[in-house]
Amino acid sequence: MTTTAVRVPYVVAYEVETVALNLAAINDVWALSGRRLSYTDPAASDWDLGVLWARQKSDRRGKVNYKEMHTLRQRACMLHRLCQVCEGPAMDPGTGRLSWVFHEEVHAAAGRLSKPPTCLRCIPEARAACPHLQFGAHVYTSPDYEPWGVKGVVFPASGRPTFQDIPLTELYTLEFTLGRALIVHVSDLRREHV
Repeated sequence: MTTTAVRVPYVVAYEVETVALNLAAINDVWALSGRRLSYTDPAASDWDLGVLWARQKSDRRGKVNYKEMHTLRQRACMLHRLCQVCEGPAMDPGTGRLSWVFHEEVHAAAGRLSKPPTCLRCIPEARAACPHLQFGAHVYTSPDYEPWGVKGVVFPASGRPTFQDIPLTELYTLEFTLGRALIVHVSDLRREHV
């Protein structure tokens, strides 16, 4: 019996990519409150869209952590409309639409997503490989999307950190957020039968 190796989706994290997140609140004259969340050894590449993003290595080897998306790869897929499986262009040149695969039906024509699109070429592979999609895969398309916010950990001045979805318009909250995933707003979602 021959077994076929399943490709690990581009957006999935590996355990070796985890790094220690040494965070601190620092003084920042550009911050609304005069302070913001930072790493203890900050680099300019830590921030994007006014948000401090979780650091991870980019080793893509070893044990796969299917429950976690790699922060940088997820954001790259979202910002550049890349397929979460193959990293290729996700936009279908024939229709000008992006495809999304869900394990259950979507009952709204618009909404927010932190999961990157999947190109049409990779949908059969995603259906075959993902345990959630084997029970039901529902494909929807949208014409495009706009960045809406961040899925991340908010570190308040007092109290416990909380995992939240924060709109990009909440500048004060974003100054104390460690971003884990970019959230986009999609509209004109249409059910497809592919």
